[in-house]
Amino acid sequence: MRILITGAAGFVGTNLTAKLLRDGRDVVATDSLARAGADWNIQWLRSTYPALRFERREIEDLPALIYKEKPAIVFHFAAQVAVTSSVENPQRDFRINAEGSFLVARAARDVGAPVIYTSTNKVYGDNVNFVEIVEQETRYDFAGEYQGNGLPESFSIDAKHHTPYGISKLVGEFYVREFGGIANRCSCMYGPNQFGIVDQGWLSHIATNKIKGRETVIYGDGKQVRDALHIQDVVRLMCAEMDALTGSQSESLAGSVFNIGGGYGNTISLVELCNKWGIKPTFAQWRPADQKVFYCNISAAQSTFGWQPEVTLEEGLEELLDWTRRSCA
Repeated sequence: MRILITGAAGFVGTNLTAKLLRDGRDVVATDSLARAGADWNIQWLRSTYPALRFERREIEDLPALIYKEKPAIVFHFAAQVAVTSSVENPQRDFRINAEGSFLVARAARDVGAPVIYTSTNKVYGDNVNFVEIVEQETRYDFAGEYQGNGLPESFSIDAKHHTPYGISKLVGEFYVREFGGIANRCSCMYGPNQFGIVDQGWLSHIATNKIKGRETVIYGDGKQVRDALHIQDVVRLMCAEMDALTGSQSESLAGSVFNIGGGYGNTISLVELCNKWGIKPTFAQWRPADQKVFYCNISAAQSTFGWQPEVTLEEGLEELLDWTRRSCA
């Protein structure tokens, strides 16, 4: 069974590609190598897994590769990932995330390959900030029915102020699901091979600041809470989704969407992380549509795939610091 992975030199793509190659799978990996850290990741993959088949492609060139390779399944991770970049250049953001995902999903449908797509919690937009919350000493939390449970997939996506990034990812999600794939609305993923930036991969970004002795800037008051999910758990879930989509559950799962995160037990706020790592941050104005609290209700993925997070936040953060030290050396 041939597997095609777009964005294979990104954070999720690198870790999934490595797992599948370790398992002896037939993998075709592709990436534009445009993002910082992608060259490092692809060099690591090539040196560690000589059997890697890699093609450098821009997103508009991916349909031709799909028609050529005729994979049994496509993991679509190639994306513009930064909220700030989407605000500065919404046309480019749309071209990559919305139009690009449409092209990938349509080509995959034409060759009979379901797509597994990484979407985002930003598709819920500013609706999240109208949920009742409580303010505690170092964090915000949901109040009422969502406290300790998190937001389900049925939570409304009909809102203004998604940011262009949230809109473009939602459009891509619609096309993937319309053509029979699965969308994962991801919260905060972290772990090795992540080169975080200020508004994407914040745990990695703050780890890099700590290792390099750089200033950490927090937008807002730092009590924002996310549920962190280690990349090992992400990869385990996606492998389970792949097996289900290419097996007997293919018809029942087509068009599904799952909220994917670490769940309430793996939540942390920005100031809690800074306190843990001995960082004294500076503060700046809130960013547009930033969600004060977001953590997932992951019961749908748990019941569908028999999956749950296994790496604790304590273990994962220690590993992230160790890997960041080595990658910065």
